[in-house]
Amino acid sequence: MDVALEQGKVRLSPLTKVGALPVSLTALLPFVGYALGGGMWHWLTIVLLFGVGPFLDRWLGEDNANVPAHLERQYEQSLYYRLTLWAYLPVQIALVLFSYHLIINTDMALYAQIGLALSMAVGVGFGATLAHELCHHPSRLDRFIGVQVLCLCGMANFLVYHNYGHHNVVATPEDPGSARYGESFWQFTVRNISRKFVMSWQIEAQRLRRLGSGWLSPRNLMIWLTLNELAWVVGLTWYFGPLALALFALQYAAPRFLLSVGDYLEHYGLSRRKLPNGEYEPPRAIHSWDDSYMLSNFLFTAVDRHADHHENSGRPFQILRVRPEAPRLPYGYLTMIFAAFVPPVWRRLVHPVLEAFYDKGEVVPHALPGALPERFVAGAHIH
Repeated sequence: MDVALEQGKVRLSPLTKVGALPVSLTALLPFVGYALGGGMWHWLTIVLLFGVGPFLDRWLGEDNANVPAHLERQYEQSLYYRLTLWAYLPVQIALVLFSYHLIINTDMALYAQIGLALSMAVGVGFGATLAHELCHHPSRLDRFIGVQVLCLCGMANFLVYHNYGHHNVVATPEDPGSARYGESFWQFTVRNISRKFVMSWQIEAQRLRRLGSGWLSPRNLMIWLTLNELAWVVGLTWYFGPLALALFALQYAAPRFLLSVGDYLEHYGLSRRKLPNGEYEPPRAIHSWDDSYMLSNFLFTAVDRHADHHENSGRPFQILRVRPEAPRLPYGYLTMIFAAFVPPVWRRLVHPVLEAFYDKGEVVPHALPGALPERFVAGAHIH
């Protein structure tokens, strides 16, 4: 059931109750490690998220509660959820400055430096899913805050690619964010990261051409986003010295890597039908993988309720719905991330689910040449 009634009250998803605060709490873990004495405690974020996290996610189980339709507007308009999103930016900035200071200006053992640097990069990286939510909001303030979060991730181009590229071409061969059946994560991530960056500039160039302007224009959003990122790089390097470049490179790489894993999980092997007029059918719930494991839902700001997100891109995270018609990942994101790293494990977990979904005939398979079982080849998108 989408909604359970307990003692006459609607049972809401825990995420709907707390909002996006778990992402900020995750970013605060390096401060906790420092307060506990540093040293090995600087690895606290890594151990909790990637060591304990997958087991805790499985133990807590799935959260399939949806906000009832008649209450959606109430929760959608609540300022509380926006505040929990805004709260992350000052935490993120504090995390970066705190970590740079300790690593560069204090006498830390190498293992502690590595632990803190990785913890910082992961804390910054998890903010990308929160920024994704903000960049979908119509409010200019929300989008501005989302962009600032992304600039500290070194991936402000996400605003352009995701909103004006991915949501238009998702689950088609034209989308660098949609993985193909038989494509390993390691093959996918190179194509994913490089083509998304290029596509962002192409989208802006096409928009400016329609306005009668060249790409080298003060109206080019990608130029301003890039300058915003560079301002952080220059400022951090000026204040902390050359080692700041290496730390920024790490916090640049980690979020892009995490986002690439997310892309891989979200649309693997799924494609939309091409209509007689040459266009693709509108995105539906069946074109995205869904997941409702509770801890993953907390840490990824409900982006794992991905099927509803793509069918209703304007729906805010607190009222995203679990969609039973979508294919479902066998475990939460915190587990499936590791499965994606090992192609035989990924195929063993995901291919049986995907092939059973193909058998329903509702979705077009999207695959590498020679990867699909023969019965699915006819009508598939293969490239």
